[in-house]
Amino acid sequence: MAEEVDIDATLTQADQLKSSNPKAFSELLNTLEKEPLNPQQRYFLDYLRGYELTYQGKQAQSIDVFNKILNSNANETLKFRANQTLINIYAISQDWSKGLTHLSKNFQFIEQIKDPETVQSGLAIAAIFYNQIEQYELGLSYAEKLRSSKPSKRNTCLANGLAIEAQLGLNQLEVDSPSLQAAVASCDEEVIMESFIHSFIATKYLRDGNTAEVYGQLKPSLETIEKTRYPRLIAEVYATLASAYLKDHKIGEARLLAEKIVNLAKGLGNTQAVVTAYKVLYQIAELSGNYKAALDYHVKYAQADKAYLDDIKTKHLAFQLAEHQAAEQKSRITLLDRQNNLLLTEQQLAKTQAENNRLFISLLIAIITLLGFWAYKSWTIQKRLKQLAEYDALTHVFNRGHFTQVAQSALTYCESSEVDLSYILFDLDNFKQINDKYGHAIGDWVLKKVAKACQAQGRKNDIFARIGGEEFCIALPGCDLQTAVKLAEACRKAIAGIDCSATGHEFEVTASFGITDTQMSGYKLERLINDADSAMYQSKETGRDRICIFDPESKRTIPQASHSLLSL
Repeated sequence: MAEEVDIDATLTQADQLKSSNPKAFSELLNTLEKEPLNPQQRYFLDYLRGYELTYQGKQAQSIDVFNKILNSNANETLKFRANQTLINIYAISQDWSKGLTHLSKNFQFIEQIKDPETVQSGLAIAAIFYNQIEQYELGLSYAEKLRSSKPSKRNTCLANGLAIEAQLGLNQLEVDSPSLQAAVASCDEEVIMESFIHSFIATKYLRDGNTAEVYGQLKPSLETIEKTRYPRLIAEVYATLASAYLKDHKIGEARLLAEKIVNLAKGLGNTQAVVTAYKVLYQIAELSGNYKAALDYHVKYAQADKAYLDDIKTKHLAFQLAEHQAAEQKSRITLLDRQNNLLLTEQQLAKTQAENNRLFISLLIAIITLLGFWAYKSWTIQKRLKQLAEYDALTHVFNRGHFTQVAQSALTYCESSEVDLSYILFDLDNFKQINDKYGHAIGDWVLKKVAKACQAQGRKNDIFARIGGEEFCIALPGCDLQTAVKLAEACRKAIAGIDCSATGHEFEVTASFGITDTQMSGYKLERLINDADSAMYQSKETGRDRICIFDPESKRTIPQASHSLLSL
């Protein structure tokens, strides 16, 4: 006779093992699937399955699972946990708007949760998320709420670290405050957060120009920090030390740490640490008189800085949208309350005289008109904000931020479906001369004409974007290299054929193209961009107004003829 399974105990055991022992966790879930579960136990199992999908990188499926739990009759604690996991997923994927939407739901759940530990986790994730989107006043507010909630030792450390991070972001951090040492002491068993606190303090000292204190904060614990293998922490510490070394003219040490950050860059995304690394390398090369290397690093520094600033803009826009939606919801509630009050007034006035009834109806019509006006205004604002968030204002094609999101989704789909994706990058030749000679208005005219000419050549599902001043790219899902070359040639000819006489000036417009595909560069967007960029620069160097294909075997590019296609 099979041993009877204690379902509640097994669910609790699986919950405890979900991150520490994935194999045992999965086996317990398979065991529970065979058991008769009551509705709440089934919801708990669904939550754990959703966590398993998240751990396996299947975010789309796990999001569906957690949303079903939120719309079910599951208990409030389980809904709260499902919602928190969604916040983490959207933070990792940098979908800040959806993350803020679910963070708002978390505040509603917290009012109904009685368990102190669960409430503390809700306050912690609010502080973490707000610090991530650089809303440091809110981050500090929730860190303080967490500190005043009688937290556990681990949550005390977390609250202290988050508060210090927010104070640094608000320029309110006082390095001589006794509370900093108390914060460090509270994290004696939490190495990562203790290291982050040292990093925040060192950053403040660096801003103040006190490099000796920077070394005092970071060098004694550098080996421990490196052993954490936490890329973000390590990169931030390296960046702070590299800046301090450069300030003290310790060129060798500064270069070594900056190069280490560059090696970590692929796993970091667009961060201040990467920007700092390229800036340090650029300044070192300039000081050494190696102007070619200085130029190369300055280009990378400018690109990293722009990408980082674009991310900041995306975060701020997401927060502004969330604030707008909250204000709109509050306005709707206010208007509905007013409508209810007016209906009560109507009932009272109906008992008196007909004239008062007519006056009330007139007032009601005015209110309805106002509601309609606000609804229309809200719709137009939302439409405009979406346009600003996703499209380039001048050319009306995708901007860099939205292109990155859409192209990444396309790459994920193509990789899972084993379908090719080609990537075309092109840059207008001598565009600065057009701006300098004829003015920026003519330059803007050229950019719009180029975008329109290239849009006419492609397919509806091609992902076309302006990613820089005169730089454009096209991602081609389901398209092999030969077809991409044909499209690039069509675009090159279309650009070269632009008639500029309407501007009142005579000049030519040409572009240099670089092409790669997933067969050569894989399914990582950064690799595709870098390889196509290398091919494009080869086009520039070999005469412009031509196409080059990236060659992964020789790490070179294969040039295409300027005015005719070569067979592949």
